[in-house]
Amino acid sequence: MQFREALLRAADQLELSSLKRVSALLSGHYSSPFQGSGMQFKDFRPYQFGDDIRHMSWLVTARTGHPTLKTFEEDRELNLILMVDVSGSSLFGISQTRKIEMYQELLALFGLAASKNNDNFGVLLFNHQPVQFIPPRKSRSHVFLALNQLASQKLEGMKSDLRPALKYLSHIVKTPSLIFIVSDFISPHFNEELKVLTKKHEAILIHCFDDAEKGSLLKGVYEGRDPETGETYLIDGSSAKLRSDLLNQFMQKTQYLEQLARDTKSDYLRLSIQDDYLQRVVRHFNSRGVFQYSAAS
Repeated sequence: MQFREALLRAADQLELSSLKRVSALLSGHYSSPFQGSGMQFKDFRPYQFGDDIRHMSWLVTARTGHPTLKTFEEDRELNLILMVDVSGSSLFGISQTRKIEMYQELLALFGLAASKNNDNFGVLLFNHQPVQFIPPRKSRSHVFLALNQLASQKLEGMKSDLRPALKYLSHIVKTPSLIFIVSDFISPHFNEELKVLTKKHEAILIHCFDDAEKGSLLKGVYEGRDPETGETYLIDGSSAKLRSDLLNQFMQKTQYLEQLARDTKSDYLRLSIQDDYLQRVVRHFNSRGVFQYSAAS
């Protein structure tokens, strides 16, 4: 399988290890579903003056009569799961690139970066229900398997609903994980399902879109077809009202996702097909000294 040079360069530059370091830091400084998961229990030792009493083993202390502390070692292994939208709307694209090609490159980017870091990488394909789950493993060939499965999916006529896929992951994934949701989020609201998922896992909402969806780049009259319902329609790109309505709808969706990210202590990143989205991902994650729970514009 051949990748364009820009993708390979981005995969080499992307430092998912920054998230790995933070998963350990979170155990002592932040309220997070990763609390304690970045550090694995190692041993007991006698308490010494100045030690953090939060690490006291009160059970062992009571049994032995001697103040005893739990010690930990850093768990450097990261579990990444990429949720990828394979509904009909992924076929949309007003330029040469459609959203599905963008999704494929993002899957390759995160998969190759995880392989480089020797981390576990898995994929869940979904439309209105979970379609296929590829459990996390450490293998570059695992990334190619996921790409092949994504390329073989039937997209036409498939509607999107994140709720069943989020419920599925909450039930089946036991190890605290970083879960990237790659979608245009043309889906019913999924607040409650994401809240349940983020009680144990970290979520990153990656909002993928074509600039035409917010009223940009439209010129003249277009014949459109909804790939999820088959409905056809005409779009008057010269209409100022249409462009304004599209922009308002887009901003409402953005505000919803930003607020949901804040409510669930998740991360949010917008990616346009017309942008250099691979380098935008690299800049977004590599710029973090600390994983911040705030929406990105």
